[in-house]
Amino acid sequence: MSSQTSGGQLYVVSTPIGNPDDITLRALAVLRTVDIVACEERKVAEKLLRQYHIEKELIELNEHTDIEATVECIKLLASGKNIALISDAGTPLVADPGDALVAAALRYGYAVHVIPGASSILVALVRSGFSTEQFLYAGFLSRKHEQRKKQIQLLSHEPRTVILLDTPYRLVPLLNALAEVMPDRRAYIGCNLTMPNEVHYYGTFAELLAEFAQKHFRGEYVIVFEGNPNKQQWYQELVQGSKEQADQCFATESNLNTVGSDRCRGTVQSATGVEATPTTVAPMVKESQKQTLHRLRQRNKHKRQGKRQKGNCRSLEQRTVNYTLSSSHRLHRQSMQEEHGGFRLNRKRRRR
Repeated sequence: MSSQTSGGQLYVVSTPIGNPDDITLRALAVLRTVDIVACEERKVAEKLLRQYHIEKELIELNEHTDIEATVECIKLLASGKNIALISDAGTPLVADPGDALVAAALRYGYAVHVIPGASSILVALVRSGFSTEQFLYAGFLSRKHEQRKKQIQLLSHEPRTVILLDTPYRLVPLLNALAEVMPDRRAYIGCNLTMPNEVHYYGTFAELLAEFAQKHFRGEYVIVFEGNPNKQQWYQELVQGSKEQADQCFATESNLNTVGSDRCRGTVQSATGVEATPTTVAPMVKESQKQTLHRLRQRNKHKRQGKRQKGNCRSLEQRTVNYTLSSSHRLHRQSMQEEHGGFRLNRKRRRR
């Protein structure tokens, strides 16, 4: 359990996704009492606050100002200011910036409160009519055609219900890619959810592509499609398997040496030409993990030989929390030198 630091508090506030009446009383109370509102786009936030007759100082926190705004907000929290983090619509951090601020606030011990509210993901999932027992939020797919096609091919084997988001101008290209991989898969598209012009479309991806190729729709939407029915039984058996079966699936490296035993060989041979069951999935998973472990050994071998991957491996959170609040860059440099035995560090910066 992490101890909280005396200072300001961070509130992650959900806002409406279209209908202004969907904001909660708790969210309004928080927005009225905080000192500063960290928003994604200033114009959108000003319009939102005007609807509820709220005036607050705003700080833009988006993909262009993520690091700088995060450092500024942490300094404000250190000075005792309370901050509300909002996005343009819906629940912050879900396909929106702000995760670095929450991570930095938790790292420094400031209190973080989440104010729940509207979410287009859950609205579309419930309205789709597909299974809600288990679902996968796949977010935004790649803009590049080949990479996006590979992602869709992987998602086509997913037994759970899948949810996708994307920008308005990429609806037809996305449907084109989905129809190319799985044209007969049943899907749902919710357009302008919670708004007066809310519209819902059902059909296969081939049918939906033909529909939207003629409409030229421009607006917010969520795509939900049904999981692969052929994988559903396999997935349920894998999830509901006994502990012994789970241990077989996720065997350690020492247990992998027994894959060639008579028992395992007999199991693999009996699985030839029949539908996979829990007793036949385990050996196949072992073979896959054996190949994975081999690749890991090769990669570690290359690392030991000095063949390190290019690029900066420091995460966004690490870059953020390296900005100390009470000490200068000189003190941070001195502490790093002491950590490395007093040797001078190479401070050459890489262009990002």
